[in-house]
Amino acid sequence: MAKKSKKKKGKKSEPKRLEPGKSELRKSEKPEKVEEKKEISEPDYFKEIIKTFLPLIFGVVAGIVSFIVTGNIRTRDPLSIVVLVLFVYINKFIMPRFGVELQGKDWAGVGFLTLTTWYISWTLLLNL
Repeated sequence: MAKKSKKKKGKKSEPKRLEPGKSELRKSEKPEKVEEKKEISEPDYFKEIIKTFLPLIFGVVAGIVSFIVTGNIRTRDPLSIVVLVLFVYINKFIMPRFGVELQGKDWAGVGFLTLTTWYISWTLLLNL
């Protein structure tokens, strides 16, 4: 024979108290996100724009300088790559003047943007 459980009327059950660091989730509950999205303020937008457009401008200038330095002599083409590296390095000194601190992953973007705009502008000038 089955025992019937007695329900006590009038008393509310207290929630379980958990030790710090332990949590109890029900299947229907989703865990709360600990990190909230960091909202970017206006000065951060300005810094991101600087990180984008300054390498683009330096790439175009590097392409023009490479075209002027190499001229019509095809044996001096490796010298244009030295010009490119110089303009990528100049970013290291120009960016802090605009209040932009570059990290490791930012250098990959700066180098790529400068390289692509240098290559496009130099190639266009060579085909004139």
